[in-house]
Amino acid sequence: MENVTFQFIRSVDEAEKAVIESQGNDDLERFQYAQNILLLAKEQLREVENSGETENKDFHRAKERLRRLEETQHAIEGTNKY
Repeated sequence: MENVTFQFIRSVDEAEKAVIESQGNDDLERFQYAQNILLLAKEQLREVENSGETENKDFHRAKERLRRLEETQHAIEGTNKY
């Protein structure tokens, strides 16, 4: 697995933890941390796509998880009115 792909998957793992923490707490700081980690993961997604290393099935799973995490984060934002 390419290094950029591995970094992307690790970022999605970290984003998942941050979003879950943000979801369970009404804390602006945790919400913002989750937002920042999601943005980092999105940047790394673009890097992987630009490198052409998109055939890996772990990459596709992580990309789908990132999409769902973004949807969850938007729902949290709407609920807590941040």
